[in-house]
Amino acid sequence: MPRKELFKRYVLFFISVVFQGIAVALITYADIGTTPISSANYVLSLHSDFTLGDTTLIFNLMLLLLQLTLIFIGDYKLKDHAINMLMQIPTCLVFSVMIDISTNVLTLVLSEHNYVLSWVLVVLGTVLLALAVSMSVIASVCMVTGEYFIKLFHPLVKKPFSFVKTFFDIFLVSSAVIISLFLTGFTEIEGVREGTLFAALTTGPIVHIFIPRLKDRLTKLISA
Repeated sequence: MPRKELFKRYVLFFISVVFQGIAVALITYADIGTTPISSANYVLSLHSDFTLGDTTLIFNLMLLLLQLTLIFIGDYKLKDHAINMLMQIPTCLVFSVMIDISTNVLTLVLSEHNYVLSWVLVVLGTVLLALAVSMSVIASVCMVTGEYFIKLFHPLVKKPFSFVKTFFDIFLVSSAVIISLFLTGFTEIEGVREGTLFAALTTGPIVHIFIPRLKDRLTKLISA
């Protein structure tokens, strides 16, 4: 692949990471749930001095360490995954920073919001998240930490990627519920609500709508 095209693909990928950070902030700020992969991070941020961006960064760095462990357990060749793993470090940083920046902006612009506006934020965030995922797929140069962890893990358990992805999301949401109940003295469930269900059920189908409509245009742009 020509260096110019490779550079454009990485630019497209990092734009998608920026959009993903904004999308997570929009969905979370709506206060009717958050994305499945952010649910446990969000609950922990509510009960600590860490922001959602901070807990997300810590979580993703832990996943990066788990990826390294899987490479040795699964007898993968480190050289085949080294670049992808190294690229996940700036990816984690950009993603986490964008969550916090976007949350701060939303706090200034929308100090108060009602239930209807909450749903507007969730829908906008979900559409933006689907757009970002589509751009990432089309760029085809790197994957976010959670996705790459699943890519390494699913061959080891001999299950399809989609099956492990669904199980991983369910595990994170369940963990968020358990952590929330424990930290609130079993009086409240935080971070997992109707917005979480909406984001979980609609992001994938919207991605399938975006990709065929964007692929040709973006591919021509980055290959020009």
